[in-house]
Amino acid sequence: MAGHSKWANTKHRKKAQDIKRSKIFTKIIREITNASAQNGSNLNTNLQLRTIVAKANNYNISKDLINTAIQRGLGQDKKNIFKVVKYAGYSASGIAIIIHCVTNNSNRTVSSIRNIFTRFKGTLVNYENAQYLFSFFTTIQVDASPHTRDIVLNNLDIHSRIYSKKIKKNFLELTIKKNNVKFIKKQLLSSKIALKTMRMIITPKVLCDLDAINKTKMLDLINSLQKLKETTEIAHNAKI
Repeated sequence: MAGHSKWANTKHRKKAQDIKRSKIFTKIIREITNASAQNGSNLNTNLQLRTIVAKANNYNISKDLINTAIQRGLGQDKKNIFKVVKYAGYSASGIAIIIHCVTNNSNRTVSSIRNIFTRFKGTLVNYENAQYLFSFFTTIQVDASPHTRDIVLNNLDIHSRIYSKKIKKNFLELTIKKNNVKFIKKQLLSSKIALKTMRMIITPKVLCDLDAINKTKMLDLINSLQKLKETTEIAHNAKI
């Protein structure tokens, strides 16, 4: 019986891992579709797409699935046109939450999100009613060669517009405010600097404390939102 129990536990664990992996695959495919829809299919110019495709390769997602997702984003799959939708809400304890999704059915998605907020006694609000509580940044990684360091650190037009920078062994990571991204990207490319990755970061301007009970409820709410296959980004201002 012990052997049977061990096999049953292993089988259930594998099934849970397969389900989790399947959800990760779905999210990555949707992110690929979103990235190609926004900035095209060229990996050399679309850094967001390049970053997500690299992530897909790490999960051994097939090239056929990746290419299909890219073509869908370009609008060549008319039956499944995906778009980015943004939602916001407040938990029962007053914590602001931002949710970004990629979906081909916004009515279904907003209904799912509203149901989750209702279940946890929260409220769905207009995006603008919570957006102002957060700062929006983009991080860009570039190579750490002396040429790159000299331009990034000594070119005042670039240097003054970079919010923060981290110098690592193999790359520089630049954090840039949303309104400066296009300028910085153009300056780097015109200086023949290869951009490795680019991704968005949302950070709360002020963190709010929660007691133990409300912290647990908040984590349950966030976990429920993260389980939605459409969700690509979640940010909140709770101190957890």
